[in-house]
Amino acid sequence: MTGLFLLVVVLAWLVAVVFLTSWLMKRVSIKPKSVRMVVGLLIFILLLPLPVADEIIGGYQFRELCKQGAVLRIDAEKARGQTMKLVIEPSNEILPGTAITIYHSHLSFQNVNTGEEMVSYDTYVAKGGWFIRTLGISEGNAPITIGLPSCSPPLGAHGISKAYAFTLIDPIKGR
Repeated sequence: MTGLFLLVVVLAWLVAVVFLTSWLMKRVSIKPKSVRMVVGLLIFILLLPLPVADEIIGGYQFRELCKQGAVLRIDAEKARGQTMKLVIEPSNEILPGTAITIYHSHLSFQNVNTGEEMVSYDTYVAKGGWFIRTLGISEGNAPITIGLPSCSPPLGAHGISKAYAFTLIDPIKGR
């Protein structure tokens, strides 16, 4: 049902863009018909993605953050055999200056004895833009123009500890 609603909204927007483009072209006096058609086509192309423009821009920002930050930073030899605790700071911080809401967390694996950070990575989660929030059809406000709205290294905290042979204590169990 949600998909059908979204399809109706997209079709309504398409019709609105056609009418708006037509209305604008009637107000502009461009003589050569070929130039008039090109201008009309450009206006149509510019108006069509307007409802998701913030997600398109935010998608580029999100992918760049993922490329730079969601990478594992580790000295494997130094980490091997160590006992570490996981500290998440910040946790789900909203990044300022992005076109859409992007949450950021920094995961730091710290030596329990020295507090030294030995392994770290960042995670990012993107939320939808104003269009998807206005429609209210997505419980988690997932973006509609971004494929995977989250990024982090593939193994996860416990997978990383196993892969690089260090002990990760569970803060709840204490071991």
